[in-house]
Amino acid sequence: MAEPARFYCDNLPAPGLSEPAAVTLGVDESRHARKVRRLEPGDTITLFDGRGRIAAAELVASSDQQAVCRVAAVREVPPPRPRLTVFAATPKGGRAEAMVDQLAQLGADAWRPLASARSVVEPGANKRRRYAAAALAAAKQSGRAWAMDVGEAIGFDAALREPADTRLILDPTGHGETHRRDVFQWESVTLLVGPEGGWTDDERAAAAAAGWRPWCIGPYVLRIETAAVAATALVRYLADP
Repeated sequence: MAEPARFYCDNLPAPGLSEPAAVTLGVDESRHARKVRRLEPGDTITLFDGRGRIAAAELVASSDQQAVCRVAAVREVPPPRPRLTVFAATPKGGRAEAMVDQLAQLGADAWRPLASARSVVEPGANKRRRYAAAALAAAKQSGRAWAMDVGEAIGFDAALREPADTRLILDPTGHGETHRRDVFQWESVTLLVGPEGGWTDDERAAAAAAGWRPWCIGPYVLRIETAAVAATALVRYLADP
């Protein structure tokens, strides 16, 4: 039996409903339900708000502008652990959106564009909004209860000051013991992924002085998006008890 169609809804009620509640979908989701999925009143759907709430619902009325749903039950899914934040340089062109999509599918909790000495791309507000939409679409497709947050750009020095239980800087010249599972049994992990020009010696020294561990995930020099996605997959695998 096919899974019910899944839609984003930012106004889900809290769990513990005493009786069914009516909610409305936004214009884009309403149009998708009607035009793409061709759903009809009475169809069963799943709603999520990107902040941990998932609801079983029934489509009550549908138009291109507004779909009305009856919510029967809401459950709350706790955020994944460890919380995984990725500060990564922004790849050129469509590679950036592809990276965001894959990070979101694999379970990164947040991505912020990293501006380092050799960065080339600095995305503006419009691009970040597009990346946020891609992250939400990935959560919808992959079944995540929590959407990946796309934050504002952060400079290298500021990134070094960000707190986390485990802080790793991806570096093909790095060594260490970070492939052990016990390294990742923490509440939070942050990854630093540099530009294709690599880190400067000053950046490596500053990261080491601030307590960041160098992490080499393979013998080759990787593209930004490949490194970020591979490291995210490894963290999620190694953190799984």
